[in-house]
Amino acid sequence: MLRSACVPLRHARFLSFVAAHPQMRAYQQRDPRMLERHNHRYMNVHSSLRERVEQVRQHYRFALTQLPSDLFELIYVFGYASLGCLSAKDGSLLTLFLRPPISNGCEGELYLQLCDSNEDPLYSIVFTVSDEEPAIRIGCLQGPRGEGAKELVRELTRNMYGMRPKQLMLSLVYAFANHYGIKQLMGVSNEAHPLRRKGRAIFSDYDAFWEEQQGQLTKGGWYALPSTPTHKSEAEVPSNHRSAFRKREAFRLQAERLLINALVQPIPKLPDFQVPERQKAKRPLRDLRVEASWVS
Repeated sequence: MLRSACVPLRHARFLSFVAAHPQMRAYQQRDPRMLERHNHRYMNVHSSLRERVEQVRQHYRFALTQLPSDLFELIYVFGYASLGCLSAKDGSLLTLFLRPPISNGCEGELYLQLCDSNEDPLYSIVFTVSDEEPAIRIGCLQGPRGEGAKELVRELTRNMYGMRPKQLMLSLVYAFANHYGIKQLMGVSNEAHPLRRKGRAIFSDYDAFWEEQQGQLTKGGWYALPSTPTHKSEAEVPSNHRSAFRKREAFRLQAERLLINALVQPIPKLPDFQVPERQKAKRPLRDLRVEASWVS
């Protein structure tokens, strides 16, 4: 209450925005914390309260006006939208999902997940969209943790014809941005991540990955990423690796098509529209509650 009182006009405008849209009211029933997420650590430790409330409001304004209505309901009211399946090298299936923030989420408002055939998450990338000065802010790139995580990543990379999972996830965000004409992409730095704590182990180096993508560190703890991804051409690949390269590119393009198709075509609704119970709606996401988002 005290934090909301620090930005009374902006907070009131956000509450009015939610109240004015039936879909936002339905999402509020599923995740009441959505109304106060900006009052806590959120995306970047250097963001002010004023910036945080604007980021959340702008994201949902974008989502309501730009996402297909059925897709918005599946993500934010029902808790997930299945985008389709990808065939891996070994014949197994991988699935793509769009999901809302997890409980107590502080890394962004839209989860894009790569899952196995049992819908267990393998990799996630989380981002928020700003619509006034169109931009995408990436707050999380999360992979498997614990015993066997490295071997799982190696196996997944082999099954994607040598494409690293985190590279695929970033490529999908670029495809999302390109679809909406968004040129500005930013990734949170190690130092600015809201879950970073002194003395806590870091499982991956976000800074190194953004720099590998030609990102430039800016003030405020964000890496400014290139407006378009850098992809090798077939001519740049040694001849003995070109077959794998073509399969890898075909796999990436197939994944991007699944995402873009969901953004332009209606997805069948779940039967008998109703707001799911909060516990039931959040159940598929419980496995994502981790201590930190630093991944391999």
